[in-house]
Amino acid sequence: MKMLTVPPQADDAPTTSTGSPIRPGAAATAEDRLTAAWSRLSIDQKHKVLPILERLISPRNPSPVPADRSPPAAPGNRTGLRADRRALAAAFPACFNQPKSRAPKRPLKVGITADLIARGITGEDGQPLSHKRIERAVRDYCLGTKYDAALIPGAVRIDLDGNPAGSVSVSHAAGRRREEGIA
Repeated sequence: MKMLTVPPQADDAPTTSTGSPIRPGAAATAEDRLTAAWSRLSIDQKHKVLPILERLISPRNPSPVPADRSPPAAPGNRTGLRADRRALAAAFPACFNQPKSRAPKRPLKVGITADLIARGITGEDGQPLSHKRIERAVRDYCLGTKYDAALIPGAVRIDLDGNPAGSVSVSHAAGRRREEGIA
């Protein structure tokens, strides 16, 4: 396919790749049909379409993924995150609920992510979870209305084994509600 770098002039008649004009009713190749469609566009339309076409036909050079990092999940695909949440719940059932569980959540100890990283967790795939995956799973666990409902000033926070580990301060509860636009 020809590179579309300069829009054809308005007086240019659509032609085939050999330079002969396109005859109505003649079998046309994809390139001929594109050339004919291009010639029917206004200048403004061509200026809008050209960057899109250049992106489509430019060579794609995906960067290789380092061996120690997994590729990011597709937008909207939370399967990997849910699998990590299930691994947390399996390893520490006294602390974490399974994803989509109806059980109420309890406030977690401040700094629980560091405890999880220190203990190490094996994911469903049998590989140890990286600190980034642990952080994302804990962040996901702490998002949402069930966790917000648990952040009541004075409520007991729990550690990985379900033991009391402090309480929710007024500033933490108020700060969370302010972030969410509740108060």
